[in-house]
Formats: sequence, structure tokens, C-alpha cells
Amino acid sequence: MQQTITGLYLSHTNYGETSVILKLYTLQYGTTSFIVKGIKRKKGGGALLQPFHYLELSSNYRTDRDLNFGNQVRLAKASYSITSDIRKGTVALFLTEVLNKTLKESAPSEEIYTIIESLINYYDEAPFIPLFHHYFLVQLIQLLGVTPNLGKQIDSEVLHIQDGIFEYNAQPNKEYFSLDSSLAFKQILGTKFDELPLLKLNKDAKKNLLENLINYIETQTEIKRGSIRSYKILETIFND
Repeated sequence: MQQTITGLYLSHTNYGETSVILKLYTLQYGTTSFIVKGIKRKKGGGALLQPFHYLELSSNYRTDRDLNFGNQVRLAKASYSITSDIRKGTVALFLTEVLNKTLKESAPSEEIYTIIESLINYYDEAPFIPLFHHYFLVQLIQLLGVTPNLGKQIDSEVLHIQDGIFEYNAQPNKEYFSLDSSLAFKQILGTKFDELPLLKLNKDAKKNLLENLINYIETQTEIKRGSIRSYKILETIFND
């Protein structure tokens, strides 16, 4: 039976000259893909396929198929600042890559879908927040069920990436977050979204924390090490 399905854009690949295979993260079915014929031929069709876009399409969806056909693709909600602000757009590109990899074979989850949607809505409506992508990754770590054991909650603890636990180590190596990143992780973990602009990290601290968070996600979700790459683009956009 034909139905309307709404989902967050994750990726697309070309399918012939004018069609695509479109991957969405949906409330009803989790991560799923659709063959959308002729979308590149339609005026504005390609502009729909953008990071942090929520799309609606019609489909005679069947759960026993890996690929379903979709048509009448349209924007479910316009996002104004994300598409007009190069900083927000670059962050959206990076985080979409992370979601595409971590939600690769994800089953439906109302909690994950709702929280991600809320974060994106806040991000679109709020002024630019330099630590948003760090905050988003910390929230995603919790949603994926790989939140580290916080240990004894003392300031000298560092996060062991493989074991997922904060522990004391006087000389942490590459198997650990740095001490500064460990402290920042705990700080962000206890911060509400509307308090996020009050957090301040210098350029090196933000870069180090981001690299540590990506390393942690790749390790804990068993994604191929180094497969998340678009974060390097952020270095050319942010200079503070």
C-alpha cells in the first residue's frame, strides 16, 4: 500500500543518468534505501539531497526488500540557516557522514530519531555554535549505547578508547583521550543544549577533542579506522 515516509537524508548514489539510490533514516523503518527515478532531471531535485534535510516521499514500502521504490520526493521541512551559512553547512556535511556510517544498518528507534531531529532543529534555529559538532557526537555516543564508564569522577582520569572507561593514568598514550579532552568530554556530557554557547575551548583543544571523539566512535562501533574523513574540512573553515 502506498504510504508517505519521512526521513533524514544520509547519502545517495547515482543510479543511471537521472536516478539515485537514496538512503534515509526514518522513524518507521530505521535506515532504509529507495530507488528514486528521474530526480536529477527534475528542477531542484538535486538540491533536495543535502545534509540535515528531512525528506518526504511516497512508496509502496515492503519490509522484505532491501531496496524499495520512492517517488514524489519533497522537502519535509525547510532548513534556512544550515543551507545559507557555510559554517553550519560544513558541520552538517561532517555529521551526516558520521550518521551514515553509524546508522548503517540501524533498526527503528523513536528515541534516536526524535533526539537527532531535535538537535538539528535547534541548530537550524540558533546562532552558530562552534562546539555543536562536539556536542552532537557526545549525544550520539549515548544514543548508540557506547557511553563510557565514568569511573570515580575525578579530574585526573582519562578515557581509555578501547575499553570505554575513565581511569587514572599518569602518562596516557594514543590508547587514551588526552587529559584535556577527557575533562571536556565530561563537561559536554553534563551540559544542556542552551548552555552550550557558554563552553569555551581554544582551537587546539577543540581539534584534539574532535579527533578523540571520532577515534572513540570508530573503535566502539567497529567502523573501519580512519573511514570518517570529512572532519578535516572543518579545519579549513574554523580558524578560532
